[in-house]
Amino acid sequence: MSALWKVTALAGGVMLALAACGTGGSSTGNAASTAKLVSGATFTYSTSTSLGSLDPYQTTLNDTFVFDSFLYGTLIVLDANGNVQAQLAEKWSAEGTKKATFTLRAGVTCSDGSRLQASDVAAVMNYLAKPASRSPLLGQLVQPGTTATADDATRTVTITSGKPDPFLVESLGSTPIVCKAALENPKLRAEGKAGSGAYKISEIAQGDHYTAELRTDYAWGPGDWKSNGAGVPAKVTARVVSSPTTAANLLLSGELNSARLSGIEQVRVAARKLPSVNTQLPAELLFNQAAGRPAADLAVRTAIVQALDLAKIGKVLSGDKGEPLRQILQGGVPNYCPGNTVQGNLPATDVAAAKAALDKAGWTVGADGIRAKNGRQLAFVMIYKFTSGQPTAAAELIQEQLKAIGVKVTPKVVDGPAAGNALGTDNWDLLMANLQVNNPYAFVPSFSGAAFPDGGTNFGSAHNAEYDQLTAKAAAMPGKTGCELWNQAEAALVRNVDIVPFYALDTPIFGNRATFTIARFAWSIQMTAN
Repeated sequence: MSALWKVTALAGGVMLALAACGTGGSSTGNAASTAKLVSGATFTYSTSTSLGSLDPYQTTLNDTFVFDSFLYGTLIVLDANGNVQAQLAEKWSAEGTKKATFTLRAGVTCSDGSRLQASDVAAVMNYLAKPASRSPLLGQLVQPGTTATADDATRTVTITSGKPDPFLVESLGSTPIVCKAALENPKLRAEGKAGSGAYKISEIAQGDHYTAELRTDYAWGPGDWKSNGAGVPAKVTARVVSSPTTAANLLLSGELNSARLSGIEQVRVAARKLPSVNTQLPAELLFNQAAGRPAADLAVRTAIVQALDLAKIGKVLSGDKGEPLRQILQGGVPNYCPGNTVQGNLPATDVAAAKAALDKAGWTVGADGIRAKNGRQLAFVMIYKFTSGQPTAAAELIQEQLKAIGVKVTPKVVDGPAAGNALGTDNWDLLMANLQVNNPYAFVPSFSGAAFPDGGTNFGSAHNAEYDQLTAKAAAMPGKTGCELWNQAEAALVRNVDIVPFYALDTPIFGNRATFTIARFAWSIQMTAN
């Protein structure tokens, strides 16, 4: 699906970029059995939030991108090891880190019956490359200033990136492709229409369910995928289920074919011996460092982390099903640059040092036990939304530990659209989030450059000179040759407390009467008799 990273305000909320396969994970095992494959069935999976607009160029919801992967194809797809496979394109090549060429397969058609031309793909790239598009994909998959030309006769698209991209084919090739009518009419995109994917939208009940039906004439899937293949679902339904307990019950009853579960529900479902794919979701804290916010001060950010027992918070959040994070990239599929960028770089727990640092910074404890400076309390609104683990218990523990040093925290659980709105309008202080990335270049704009209110995608208004310098050098090195620099850059973010990666949650995706893999998720699903 996509080489982006995702921010789900604790799983299911805000997507600033999407993980490689849409569902994330650290394993690509198949949630499979040896059961007989069944054709003509409906694959129903749970999503924690309403999907809202299905426009792949405007949505900030990871769950929407997962569903969109059925509606909108991409030029290429990535397997679990990061290898490029054909999808809408049959051939591709790159010249360094700035120029790539894709040749479309012959006869590709859209869900509205139109023919997908090379010029349509070029128009998509040119549209996304313009700041006026205000797309979250700008700077993630398509760089500002990118230009594309096409030769419809040879079905060839030539793309010149506005900036060097070390993962150029993977980035450009993972861009969702809408067809001509949808590019010209955003309303069609919002409704999931005029797509280049294997499914077309058939029903939308906002806040309840979203259904797409198979295009039986579709012949442009990756690898050996065929629309008439054994077990390929005739329909796919994303069902909104906000309660993990309800999701587990529906999965066990067979009303859901897939659900990601953790904690108590994970144990309960695992006891029934349902097949699963083992995944890890990383948990992080992020600060709003915009001017005037308390967290703009490194001393405040450092003190916050020193006051927290991150290992204990992680165990509570995960239901003791996980481990301390080693890197932000840890849960990505594929993980291009594995390493340890977290341990040894985060401030260690030291409550006394945290209090002393806040005293030195001028934050004095008031009669109510809350620190203040220049008449303003040291108070944070912490937004979160997590479908996995025990987020409320973790949020309350954070609130309790920070109260002990005189910091007021107001936890605020939000759904996906509300989280996206909070980040987009800069209306937040602290974010307990679930970020996932496989391509380190894709998340650079989210930690550098302009903030959302200024038209950028730097959602925390971070300014880290070391990170900027290291990523600029790494960006000039193709593919994995820059991994050492990418990991040094990530470590610089952690040391500057621009991001606090603290725990990897074991959150298996269970299947019932269906098999699938994490990589190539939309293409891997097969329905089974039991």
